Amino acid sequence: MRYVTIEIPVRLWHRVDGCVDNSMAIDVVEGVVETTIAGSCVRDAGWRASAAHEGERDGYGWPPRDHLLAITLRLEHWEWVLAQLDRWAPFETDGEADDADVRAIISTALISG
Repeated sequence: MRYVTIEIPVRLWHRVDGCVDNSMAIDVVEGVVETTIAGSCVRDAGWRASAAHEGERDGYGWPPRDHLLAITLRLEHWEWVLAQLDRWAPFETDGEADDADVRAIISTALISG
């Protein structure tokens, strides 16, 4: 099992977290257990990385938008994250640059790691 740690700014992690949350909400109804398991791992990793921040937080409890979260996941989970970003890309209208930026960060880290 290979783990990969990738640093992602909070503002970009929001895109990942949102896509994963959407996938989980739909797939749990359809009985796709794999999504629920993978999504829980991904979201938990983000919450743990956020909880490690000791500084100021926004109204939702997140660190500042440019704070880097060190997210550690299994390689397979990172690949699953990229698939969820692809899944929800057609519905993204206001954060296309964020979408491309977070894909680039993850893809580059997986290639070089």
